Amino acid sequence: MKKNMEEIDSEALSELSFWNDENVAFIKSGIENGKCMWSIYAADGERIAMTDDRDFAFVMAKQNDFNPQSVH
Repeated sequence: MKKNMEEIDSEALSELSFWNDENVAFIKSGIENGKCMWSIYAADGERIAMTDDRDFAFVMAKQNDFNPQSVH
C-alpha cells in the first residue's frame, strides 16, 4: 500500500543525504489526492517537484542537471 505524500517518512528521506551529492535527485512514487504521483527530492530530502508521469520526473531531473535515482 502506498502512502500519501505527506506521510512519507521525512527522516528516511533525509537519511539519503549521506550521498552528500547535491547533483543527485531521488524519484519516489506516492498517492496524492487519490492519484499516483512521482515526486523529485533533492539529496537533502527537500521535495522540488511532482508529476503524474514517472518518465517525465526523470526528464525533469535531468533537465535541471540532476542525476535521478529511483527510491523504492
